[in-house]
Amino acid sequence: MLKGIDLSLSKHALRLTRRDLRILIGLLTGHADLNRHLTLMKVRSDPTCPLCQEEEETALLPFGRCSALSTTRFTLLGLYHMDCTDLGNILLKLAKASRRFL
Repeated sequence: MLKGIDLSLSKHALRLTRRDLRILIGLLTGHADLNRHLTLMKVRSDPTCPLCQEEEETALLPFGRCSALSTTRFTLLGLYHMDCTDLGNILLKLAKASRRFL
């Protein structure tokens, strides 16, 4: 996806607070303070999401399926539940709206 160094991404990252940058990188890499990752590292013993108690807490769960965050997701994105296809469609809509990829 990235073909080389993108200075605008670097500048954006440098403007983030250290905490926000840590959260963003953790979510993008899957190495966030989420129960599944902490269980793999043997820091926690239960990979279940503490909010919904329904499935493993992975980086994708809060964005798509965590029932405890469905109202927040709807407020921000207009979707109660979201899968990878929905996320792809949102990114595609944003790309098309930018009119940069015609």
